[in-house]
Amino acid sequence: KLQFLYFIVYPSLFTFTLSIMSGVSAGILGGLAAMTASTLTHPADSLKVRMFLHGEGKAGANPGIGLARNIYRSEGVVKGFYRGVTATWLRQALFSTSRFGMNDMLQNMGSKNGKISVTKKLLSSAVAGAAAASVSCPADMVLVRMQADGRLPVEQRRGYSNVFSGLRIIIKTEGVAQLYRGLRPLVMRGCLVTAGQFTTYDTAKSMLMGRFGMADGTRTHLMASTCAGVVSTLIVNPLDVVKSRMMQSSNIPKSGCTTLISYTSDWDCVKKTYKFEGIRGFYKGLLPCFMRQCPQVILMWMIFEQYKGIYTSLVNKM
Repeated sequence: KLQFLYFIVYPSLFTFTLSIMSGVSAGILGGLAAMTASTLTHPADSLKVRMFLHGEGKAGANPGIGLARNIYRSEGVVKGFYRGVTATWLRQALFSTSRFGMNDMLQNMGSKNGKISVTKKLLSSAVAGAAAASVSCPADMVLVRMQADGRLPVEQRRGYSNVFSGLRIIIKTEGVAQLYRGLRPLVMRGCLVTAGQFTTYDTAKSMLMGRFGMADGTRTHLMASTCAGVVSTLIVNPLDVVKSRMMQSSNIPKSGCTTLISYTSDWDCVKKTYKFEGIRGFYKGLLPCFMRQCPQVILMWMIFEQYKGIYTSLVNKM
């Protein structure tokens, strides 16, 4: 009986351990790749957030490319476009490390003989994205506020010096619960964007290599990641608008405050955005979102593949 249990339990335990180890390495490599890519695309992300928040509660207030010029003139390059970069690093360290690692573990557990269906890929990446978004919500909150701070009147600016300063101030003045304001649209975003990015990238890469005989190299990675970037941009923009507006607003009453609009819930944000701005309100910032999301996804996957190649060659030499 003990022998019988040994032959059942040991292979399962061994497989589970390998899945965990693979997930940890994938998470670390994915987190590093995303942090590198986000540093390069942070200016476009800052512009995207400003455009999301532009004209809240005003009909017909549609931002143009002139907004970037105004930010540059009034705040400069560093303060205007690189404000909140420390929050970006923390967010990616939490979000991308978690989703890369968890997705890898779930796919390894759900595969048979190294093969996994598209449905299982979608499910594993969606679960990984939702869980990762929950972990990274506080960093995302500080990131949005730091990026949007320059658009507020001087007396209403929060003035977070870095991500940890922002976290401390929010907890002290608004409470821990405020760190998770906008969690629901963030989780939806994490779920959908990760499912879109990861499944599109894996499927496109497999198709390019299988049907078209392309090698597992830079050209293939570029084409597959471009497909993933386009898909994720179209999915993420409306959710990013709601998430950004929820996080930028505050449910703490402020006397004489006319700039910050308060939303009672994410659904209240959706209704108010649609009421005043229509469908176009959910696609504000689509161009900078595309300019940020596509390069971000392309860079992330290509850097990830390079890091993975270096890691594999080091492991093989050991």
